[in-house]
Amino acid sequence: MEMSSDSQEPNSTQPSRVSAHRFNGRAFISVTTGLSFVGMSLTGIVLFVTPPGRVAHWTGWKMLALTKDQWGALHIWFSVVFMVAALLHLYLNWRCFLGYFRSRAHRVFALRREWLLALLMCAVVAWGTLSHVEPFSSLLRWNEAAKRYWETPAGQAPIPHAELMTLNELAERMGFLEAETMMEHLRTAGVDVNTPEAVVGDLAKEAGMTPRRLYVIATGQSGQQQTGRGRGSRGSRNMSGGYGIGRLTLRQYCQQQDLALEQSLQKLRDQGFHAEPDMTLREIATAAGVHPSAMRDVLTPQ
Repeated sequence: MEMSSDSQEPNSTQPSRVSAHRFNGRAFISVTTGLSFVGMSLTGIVLFVTPPGRVAHWTGWKMLALTKDQWGALHIWFSVVFMVAALLHLYLNWRCFLGYFRSRAHRVFALRREWLLALLMCAVVAWGTLSHVEPFSSLLRWNEAAKRYWETPAGQAPIPHAELMTLNELAERMGFLEAETMMEHLRTAGVDVNTPEAVVGDLAKEAGMTPRRLYVIATGQSGQQQTGRGRGSRGSRNMSGGYGIGRLTLRQYCQQQDLALEQSLQKLRDQGFHAEPDMTLREIATAAGVHPSAMRDVLTPQ
């Protein structure tokens, strides 16, 4: 008895349906490699322009609702996934990879021009980066410029990494308020603080504010921040440049202190300093073999 063609059709297509739903390891590895590369690249670009940690942590900096630490964590994990996926991709395509080492004419192992050129290019990148020559040094300068962009007086802590200090340590370093007075200010503002050994950053996180905002409240500057008058004005001056001036460019320092940039440049050059408007005070001081604090003495009008 003959079977109709209709009854045979399901059997003839069944193998193809099974193969269509079979997991493809090579496809999975290729897609994972591509996606992790995109994630690693995007997070790397964001980290290229993020502010330094001392600014990001003090001001609560975020981009696309993520903090600098969160972007850094994503970058690390995307890099790990990319590295593992790339190694598996290399393993699955090992024969093709080895083929790049073989001479097309004699089919024996040989360093072809493509490999020599790739090795030479990587060597030039490594040498140029470590030697600080153009154009490699330009990219590094752009990175420094991007980070300095965020270092406004308002974004700087009174002491580097003040968010990691306790109220006691901060009061001792600042020298213009007692820790108990800081605690009173914070309690008045509704911040729950019971000990002067509380860490500034932890207190700020519990209160749902940035360390900078908590510092403003603790020092009694809320409502008169950066006015230079009244209670806490000494703290305001410290915030705007009494500490860590080496991180400021000459241009930023002159703007902050209301100094004429060209006159300041001439004054430095007259005293033997090599100075440019966008050089940091630390760079100028280091080139002359002096401490960055000496810049203040030179630039302050007599």
